[in-house]
Amino acid sequence: MENKKYTLLTCMDARLDPLEMSGFKDAEAFVIRNAGGRATDEAIDYMLVTKNFFNANEWWIIHHTDCLMGQMPDDKVSELPETIKNNLFLDLEQSVIEDIEKVRSHHLVSEDIILKGFIYNLEKSELINISE
Repeated sequence: MENKKYTLLTCMDARLDPLEMSGFKDAEAFVIRNAGGRATDEAIDYMLVTKNFFNANEWWIIHHTDCLMGQMPDDKVSELPETIKNNLFLDLEQSVIEDIEKVRSHHLVSEDIILKGFIYNLEKSELINISE
């Protein structure tokens, strides 16, 4: 991973250590976190900053098993701000695919960006590449 810069978009869940689960060391990867690790407009803006100012041209979207955004109880959903409700999902793998498609189709994301999608299995401490 010599001198290459990466951007990781992942969940804010405190059980996750983005650098440890991805195998990167400090200064190799920029980490962007939100509820569910979703490719929100704001997250994509931050990803673009890492590309435009720091030349991070490989972006990883990492969702994880046992994520609250994928199993939010109905009675709690009504308490969420609308922007966070958009982060909810029913199918973990599909949520990663949707986020890859959203990022790829963004008008400011150039074709030279390498975009990968992963699911991190919390129980097994295993990162699964679903974009291959």
